[in-house]
Amino acid sequence: MNYNRPSYRELDKKIKAAKDALIERNGIFANVNKVVGELNELEMESSDLIWNLILELLDEIAPEKYAGKRPPDKSYEKKIEKSELYAFCWNSKKLGKKMYIKFALKENTYYYVSLHKSKV
Repeated sequence: MNYNRPSYRELDKKIKAAKDALIERNGIFANVNKVVGELNELEMESSDLIWNLILELLDEIAPEKYAGKRPPDKSYEKKIEKSELYAFCWNSKKLGKKMYIKFALKENTYYYVSLHKSKV
């Protein structure tokens, strides 16, 4: 097992791939039921608005803000089962608070797993 994964380079590529997917409008909620509470917390009037916000937030994160496991955990959500999960924690200028985001990428699609104020 490679405990050094993901590397800086791999994380940089994942962030870029996430942005590319969202620019192409390829964003899906991994678990819609979980998302509802988080969208309310973020005061999002429509779930359609979240994708542009995430795209802006991805510009704020960098590989050194990775907060996930090494190697990355695998998802148990049906849509993305066994896909690797990438989590980041950073101080968001856009939202004015410390944030946490977790996503998966599968077939050039961004899967929203979590986005909320950091609990740490």
